[in-house]
Amino acid sequence: MAMVDTTRSLLMMALQDLCDGERQMAERLPEVRGWLASEIMQSIVEEDARRSAEQRDAFAHFIEQVDASRGEANNIWVNAILEDARNDAETIVRGPLRDVALAGALRKAKQSQRVSYQTAIALARNLEKMAMAERMVQMAQDAEETDEKLARAMERMAKRAMENCP
Repeated sequence: MAMVDTTRSLLMMALQDLCDGERQMAERLPEVRGWLASEIMQSIVEEDARRSAEQRDAFAHFIEQVDASRGEANNIWVNAILEDARNDAETIVRGPLRDVALAGALRKAKQSQRVSYQTAIALARNLEKMAMAERMVQMAQDAEETDEKLARAMERMAKRAMENCP
């Protein structure tokens, strides 16, 4: 693997990483949705899966703009977080306890994405790719909004868990 030695190549690496993270979310969130008991959580996850598919496509377009000849990346953070969510689904009884754990896992994914967006935004701005940077700013805001929805739902599920599973 070639060493990253330019701002442009680091941006490409960041875009590929983000694209793969969104791909994994788009592909795997429907399965996560099935592990949830809460209709509110199911709705949040369904919306996030739809948004992830749109953002995956946007990142694929950004990658073409920067350097279509580059390969792909594997977002190890999102992969590990989704595997952790799978483990939670397999080891925690369906209901509010599992929903709390899954909300936590999904919030970790959102935080990971937000930090990665910030890196890519800074690089895009320095390369004067302002339209790309602005689109990623919106994506980061969407991730923050989803994280806030998950946090509120997690609070509700934690209260419900305390009532049902003290």
